[in-house]
Amino acid sequence: MLPADLQQPVRVLLQRYPELRGLLEEKGIHCNECFVAERETLAGVAAMHHLDLELLLQDWERRRAQDANA
Repeated sequence: MLPADLQQPVRVLLQRYPELRGLLEEKGIHCNECFVAERETLAGVAAMHHLDLELLLQDWERRRAQDANA
């Protein structure tokens, strides 16, 4: 299950959910290096980088499930 706090800035999500950093980096997005992460939501980041938010969330959910089963 994905976190319910998707309205948090991406920086907060990256701190709470380390698997998200790897997922974004695989897509060429380096939020941990960007000042925009302090205020932008994941939906905003997806829009800025022309990513489908629903697909990104599905990828994240799969990643979280794999990590939980490892």
